[in-house]
Amino acid sequence: MEREKLSACLITFNEEKNLGDCLESIAGLADEIVIVDSGSTDLTEEIARKYGARIAVHPFDDFGRQKQRAIDLATHPWILLIDADERVSGELSSEISQLLQDRSRLDRNQGYEINRLNFFMGKAILHGGWSPDYLVRLFRKGQARISANLVHESVHVSGTTGRLVHRLYHFTYASMEAFIQKNARYARLSALEKKSRGSAPGLIKVLLHPPFVFIKMYLFRQGFRDGKEGLFLAILYSYYTSLKYIWQFYL
Repeated sequence: MEREKLSACLITFNEEKNLGDCLESIAGLADEIVIVDSGSTDLTEEIARKYGARIAVHPFDDFGRQKQRAIDLATHPWILLIDADERVSGELSSEISQLLQDRSRLDRNQGYEINRLNFFMGKAILHGGWSPDYLVRLFRKGQARISANLVHESVHVSGTTGRLVHRLYHFTYASMEAFIQKNARYARLSALEKKSRGSAPGLIKVLLHPPFVFIKMYLFRQGFRDGKEGLFLAILYSYYTSLKYIWQFYL
């Protein structure tokens, strides 16, 4: 039986360090690759074209809208939403391929969650709230949309969702510097979102929320079991939380 066709969709901006490995991991799985780029000045476009990707350029406004643009450009009935710093394991690729061949099983759900294994500075993080990390990443086009969040967007499926067994690898934050730079941007977007919802800034939030985040990640969610990386992540997320609430005073 011929399998359902799959479009892999992603967004990029100066991803030459990540994109090749990402696209290589889906080369035998995706029937088309759709990329919405927000004006890369490095080799991102050249790498994308090497893998036969279709590229559209659109100025970045927020993550949700940018990803939805990529989905809207896809031509196949099933979508795999992936980030440039993620890799589809060989086992996950085989599982998705087999699923797309099994029409009776495929039609039971309109979307499927995939459990990401997140890496921080090269180490797989298994605690602190980073694992398990189930996200809807495989879904039928027209039956799901990206949330309107400025940051930490998610996929909302119209219908039932299932879960796949094998994992998606997420190579996030190769260094402390990468975390600080990326989350400084996220903090501002998060503050803008809070402001748009009418959330008022407050010094109590600045004082109390960051230490609570540290305690929750490091103790309650057992981040200490991930060694020094678990400690650093709890500290860094506490810092990120501080930035979110401080930004609200200046927007």
